[in-house]
Amino acid sequence: MSHNPRMKMSRTELRLTTTGTPPLFAVLPAGLFAPLAAANRERYWELLYRLFEQFFGPDAPLPPSIGFQRREITAALENYLLTDDPWESEEGDVPGASLIDRANAIHERFRSTGWLRQERVGAREMVSMTPAVSQFLSTLVEFAEHGPTFVSAKVRSIELQLQQVIEGKAFGDALDEAADQARRLLVSLSSMSLKVRDLMPELSRAETTAQFARQWFEHYVSSFFVGDYADLHKADHPLARRSAILSMAQQIEGTALRETMLGWYREHLTGGDLERAELRMQRSLRRLYELERIDEYLGRLDEDIRQANRRALAFLDYRLRAPDKLDVLLRRACRGVLQAPEDALRLPVAPGPLMDDAQLRPPRRKPQPIPRSANAMQQPTPEQLARLSLLRRMKRARLVNAEDMARYVGRHLPPDGSVDSAQLAIASIEDLRAYQTLLTLALRSHRIGGLRRDDPLARLLRGFRVELLDAGEPGDNGYLRAPRFAVHRSKRTA
Repeated sequence: MSHNPRMKMSRTELRLTTTGTPPLFAVLPAGLFAPLAAANRERYWELLYRLFEQFFGPDAPLPPSIGFQRREITAALENYLLTDDPWESEEGDVPGASLIDRANAIHERFRSTGWLRQERVGAREMVSMTPAVSQFLSTLVEFAEHGPTFVSAKVRSIELQLQQVIEGKAFGDALDEAADQARRLLVSLSSMSLKVRDLMPELSRAETTAQFARQWFEHYVSSFFVGDYADLHKADHPLARRSAILSMAQQIEGTALRETMLGWYREHLTGGDLERAELRMQRSLRRLYELERIDEYLGRLDEDIRQANRRALAFLDYRLRAPDKLDVLLRRACRGVLQAPEDALRLPVAPGPLMDDAQLRPPRRKPQPIPRSANAMQQPTPEQLARLSLLRRMKRARLVNAEDMARYVGRHLPPDGSVDSAQLAIASIEDLRAYQTLLTLALRSHRIGGLRRDDPLARLLRGFRVELLDAGEPGDNGYLRAPRFAVHRSKRTA
């Protein structure tokens, strides 16, 4: 049986490819989550974080290659317990145990669950943390310290890495990193709506209007989940460069770079297996192509934010209009009624029946409606009907919907490829209007920022996109003299 680390990693990748489920416990110890699920999980997490910061983390001094002596780790645990010790009793605890015994018990808990690794080097017990556990703990710390997402920085990083791949300065490692960043960006935007919806119940528990307003602006406006949300819809925002990212991904897949990337994957990741190298590269490209759906996530986020704004304004309006401390006033009035003398509770009304039918206001009587005579109906003449039918046909011939555009483009666009505007035939008014609409889409997509998400013509792009060609001699099809453009079929991946 081979013990080559590269072969072991290849088998893990093969299992991930065949089952679709990442093998978590093939990398991490099975009992790793036990301390974080105990009654003192917050204290265990604090101790792990302190050990990581002092001994094993990136901010700590470079640890020895054989690890730290066991006494150094237990001494640090004793110091932590001495300064902060609000622990709850757990099963297996020894009543009245000394500080040293408790530190040793915590160290043993971390060792048995896989957080720490203890080895004997000569006569000394050395303690270290495996790379996989250290990386996992670093990920947990990063998740706990996660702040607002800046979409511009992530998109700019993806574009720069793909640009290096196109220029031949980087290979599959940069392609994988760009694909992973694209996946993390979409996951962050997809979960943003849930965070916005979870924010309002938390803020609604504020006791005063001032506290609600302060929390609203601190947690929602100034420290929002997307740090550059206000700039997402500007034309110069890097998010407008996603079309360039998709174009570079298509260039990697459709040119000689594909063979170069395949060779890199086969040599460095799959041990010479061409099939698994192909699957690995297709996974990275598929994640990059998913950036085309980013408008859907932003549209849903916009709607959730508008709804959160309406709820916040309604809540503030209610707080400002409702009497302050209404429950206190009602409780005070009830106590006053119970303690007041009998004469003070008499109502200031005249003697006699208070609730009598003669005292009630008579019911309202609606006046009888004025009888109206119907307007005389006049049948249109045959000439008027013919003119109306002709007008409807004229309007329909000039109207271009998604089905009309799909039929027109489908007659000219090959299954896998593109078509130049000079090859688009015009045989009717419907064809001319479809051609004019494609020209308008090409001109609008060429401006800064590309085609806007709220443009009504964007709904006509189903399965294809329009690109304005380089400025030059304008084309002339006998009806229009306009710039040339090309229609490309959209790339669909599994």
